[in-house]
Amino acid sequence: MPRGALSVVAALVVAVALAGCSTTSPTVAPAASDRAGQPLDTYQSRGTELRVDFAGAPLLPGPCRVDYTATASETADRVYVRVTPVRRAPHAAQLGCPRVTGPRAVVLRLQQPLGPRAVVDGSTGDMLIQPTS
Repeated sequence: MPRGALSVVAALVVAVALAGCSTTSPTVAPAASDRAGQPLDTYQSRGTELRVDFAGAPLLPGPCRVDYTATASETADRVYVRVTPVRRAPHAAQLGCPRVTGPRAVVLRLQQPLGPRAVVDGSTGDMLIQPTS
């Protein structure tokens, strides 16, 4: 490997190591890029309870943790659900947080039972599927 390439690699290793040294974990509002919402996958309903599943940040302790908030907007024939990530650290990428996903879910209370209404991802407009048991 050329000498200049080794210097670049060494600088990157040091930068990544230093980025993970922060110990603060303030709660902040979602970044502008997160305001579009979290893509949703499937749902399950029971009475007025609606559980929506999605691939999100795994449950981690500390500053890399990401929580999710959910809102539902109901009409006569559809329920629009939007899930938004709320990061604990303002600059998670700079902290060296892993960019992996895992199964996550949120549970919402509807005003009325879901019944025959469709569940729609409020961020994308895509209809969600209800998995068969």
